[in-house]
Parts: sequence; C-alpha cells; structure tokens
Amino acid sequence: MFFFKWLRVIVAAIFFAAISALFLDFTQTVPRILHWVAHFQITPAILICDFETSKIFRTLFQTGTGILVFWVVLTFLFGRVYCSIMCPLGILQDIFLRLAKLLRGKRFKLKFKFRSEMKKTRYGLLTVFVLGLVFLPVTVSVLDPYSHFGRIMMWIFRPVYLAGNNILAWIAPDSLYYVSNYINIPAFLLALFVLLFIGILSSLFGRRYCNTICPVGTILGLVSRFSRYKIRLKPGCISCGLCEKSCKGECINSKNKTVDSSRCVACFNCLSTCKRHSLVYSPPLPVISVAPKEPEPLPQRHAAFVPVPVRAENHRRRFLQWSVFSFFLPSFAVAVRAASPSPDPSLPTGISRVSYKKTTPILPPGAVEQKQFRKKCTACHLCVSKCPAEILTPSTFELGLAGFLQPVVRFERGFCNYDCTICTEVCPSRALTMIENIDEKHLLQIGCVIFVKENCVVEMQGSSCGACAEHCPTGAVHMIPYGDPSKSLTIPEVEPDLCVGCGACEHVCPVRPFRAIYIDGLEKHANAKPAFDPNEKQQEVKPDDFGF
Repeated sequence: MFFFKWLRVIVAAIFFAAISALFLDFTQTVPRILHWVAHFQITPAILICDFETSKIFRTLFQTGTGILVFWVVLTFLFGRVYCSIMCPLGILQDIFLRLAKLLRGKRFKLKFKFRSEMKKTRYGLLTVFVLGLVFLPVTVSVLDPYSHFGRIMMWIFRPVYLAGNNILAWIAPDSLYYVSNYINIPAFLLALFVLLFIGILSSLFGRRYCNTICPVGTILGLVSRFSRYKIRLKPGCISCGLCEKSCKGECINSKNKTVDSSRCVACFNCLSTCKRHSLVYSPPLPVISVAPKEPEPLPQRHAAFVPVPVRAENHRRRFLQWSVFSFFLPSFAVAVRAASPSPDPSLPTGISRVSYKKTTPILPPGAVEQKQFRKKCTACHLCVSKCPAEILTPSTFELGLAGFLQPVVRFERGFCNYDCTICTEVCPSRALTMIENIDEKHLLQIGCVIFVKENCVVEMQGSSCGACAEHCPTGAVHMIPYGDPSKSLTIPEVEPDLCVGCGACEHVCPVRPFRAIYIDGLEKHANAKPAFDPNEKQQEVKPDDFGF
C-alpha cells in the first residue's frame, strides 16, 4: 500500500516544482513547455470553456472544455487526484502540514478526527464562485486556489528568491548578476494573509480549506461521490481509528466504517497507516455474506489492543528547522525599488509645468477590451512574473473593484518590447489572447501617444533632447525644427495613428514628475497604421538622421 502514497508524492513534487519554477524564473530559462502545467488548472479552464464540438475534437487540450472533460473523467475514475497531485495550493498545504509535524515533535503529534461536512459553508461559497463567474469576477480571483498560489509565489517567495540571488551576486559578481526587486503592497498583503491563513489552517486541520472553502474542491467532490476507485473499508476492519487519525481530509469515520468520498483528496495516508490492511483503494468490493459467530474471549492479562511503538526521535529535526530559518532569512534583505526611477543622467532634466491624469488604464497586449479582460483574468500574476520588461503591475482600482489586482501596464521600469509576446503565451485563462504572428504584434495598438509641449525640455530650457523619437519603433514620434534656426533645435511631433503604445517614449522622457510625452490607454485595442508600405522595401535609416 505504500506504492500509492509514494507515487502520489513523487508526481505531486514534480508538478509543484514545475509550476513554482514558472513564477520564480527571472532568467527566462525555464522551457516554455512547462506552461501547460498552468494551463491545466481548473478555474482557468472554466473561464475559457468552449462547447463547440468541432473545437473539442480539433484541439482537445487547448480548449477549456477539453481540460474540464479530462479532469471530470479522471475524477470519476480515480477520485480527487487533481487536489493531491496537480493543485499547487493543495500541495503547499501538505508541505505546511509536514513542517508542522516536524516542528511539533513526538510529544505533540498531530491527530485528526472525523468531522461532519460543513454543507452550508461549502456550497454557499460555491454559489458565490459561480455567480462571480458571471457578475463579479473579483470573487473568482479571491476564491481560486491556483491564483492564490500564483500571488504567494510572486509576491512572497519570489522577492526572497531574488534577494538571495542579489546577495550571492554581491559575493560573487563574476558568476551572478544583480536583478531588480520590488513588491506591490496590495498584492503582497493579500498573499501574506492567504499564506498565513493556509499555513495555520493546514497545520491544525489538514485539508480543511480544500473541503470547506475551495470551490474547485467542492466541484470535484460532487463528481468524486460517484468515482469508480475509492478508499474502502474491508469487512475485517476492527475500528481501531488509526486511519481516521491520519486522514487529513477528516472524512474517515472509523466507528461507522464509512468514508466520505466527496472530501477524500486521495492522499493515501490511511492505506500506509492501517496495520491490518483493512483499507483498499479499489472499485466496489463484492458483497460476501458471513454467518455471525460468537466473539472470542480476550486474554485476562492482556489489553484488547497492543499499542504501536512510537518511532525514535528524528535527529534531523534541528537541521530542518535551521534550514527553514535560513531560507526565510534573506527576506529581511529585500530591497524595494522606487516606483519612479531617476531619469538618465546623460539627458537634460526638467520639472514639469503641466499636470495631467491618464483617462484609461493600459491593458497588456492581447487583452482586446476591458470588459472581456476583467471577466477572464484571475489575477494569478503569471504574466507579471514572466514580463522581461517589468511593465505589468497589479492594479488597485484602475479597473474598478471587479478588476482588483488584475495586471495593467505601467512604464516606470521599462517599456513593451516590440517583438515580445510572452505574456500572451503564458496566460492560462486566455484573458490575454495569444498572439502567434509577430507582425500582428507590430500593429497592435494598446495605447495612444500624447505630447505635452509645455513640459518638454526643448520648450522649457531651450536644450536639445530627442530621446523619445530615437526610441520610438514605429515613427509615431519624430523631430521637427523648432525656434531659432541658428540654434538647430528640434521638438517632438506625434502621429497617433502610427503609435502602438509600447511606452518607449514615456519611459525615456527625463521630465519629472509628469512626463512631456506619455501613453494613454484604450477601452478597446485597435490596429495601428504600418510605419511604411509593406509592399515597398524599407529605407535604411542612417545614423546622421538622428538628432544626436
């Protein structure tokens, strides 16, 4: 019976390591094929569900319907294996539970007991989740286990990981390099609350979160009631209670010899605990009629049950405690970078004269429009972690309450790479439609350029700049003569129809606090005009054509 448990542990460890690597990777070295682990999560699959039969057979595992069918069939056959091997938040609870057992020691051994199903809480939260899919998407991101895990990895473990890298880079600068490290406060606070809540709840009550709060667990529980393979008790069970004490799902009633299969997460701990092998993981057992017989008298000088000897104390406990402490120690060295870095010292600087406010938030490429994006995005922040330019940031209230913590584009730390489509490739819920053709990205307009002449250093100081025009990839910003011809000054001129909203001009503008040129968002993404006729050969730009 140990085979089932260790097979589950090995498979879960592989999946957990793969999905953790997606969020922790900052060198873009993790193979893109690992993204399918995020795409196989159930909540994103629900959001991209497509019931067109032709698409189901065309690309079974590239549609939400195909993924849902896969998990429903697997659950119907083998129970809630998704919760035990694929759900990263469920595996994280197992890790907390294991750490709690090591830190408690043998004197405070954690023992579970059967608890009745909390139906009102369980199905009430499921109802809120279903209604949120239609009316209030923020409830989906608050209840979705995968999105919780993504935010925990992104805003708690990733800063610690990057801080450790920066410490090693300071020690060995020839081998590693320093990377920027920042924290989004609202996302960090929510992730920290969920992490503490999950850690405490799992350390005391096992998988209580999965069987009471998690809507995905409730959905799978409805299917697992009819699963073919279940944990079953043989007629020879003596109701010793060992399986009940080891069941982190709190679903085994050893007294009545029943198992609530809707709450069983298929961890198989009970199989390895039973000393009489009275539990099996199998299809329905055959009914065998046994004639009643008189109970055998117990020996006079012996107890009814021989107590199981306690294992010797694990001498590696102190080593594991110090390992955990040393893992979290670098978190005290996390450097939070300022939201608006200093301008390039090689460029002239200036203090803005005119203030303004952007009217529309800028959505990532592939978002298409705000309504669709708010409905499908679960705020898992995988796109935020994978963006090489670090321009995707969780929103507060730019997208309203329905879009809380969903990513928006800001250009304080960089600008959108003209040839980059990574965020559209990794999005598991298809809130960002995949851009397969790079030429499509070159014409995708996510924002529109606006020039504020009164803030430009050419206007304020009479000095040359032209950084915005030099960095514009489409020619939407170009320089024209300005002022006294003897001074040979040029000032930017914009053509909004050519702008794709990459933000390169806004990022390099040296004026603070309000830039002289900036990108405003669009309610719906559009197509920009091509910078040149694609039927004609593009003219080679000579270095002398630039202002400096």
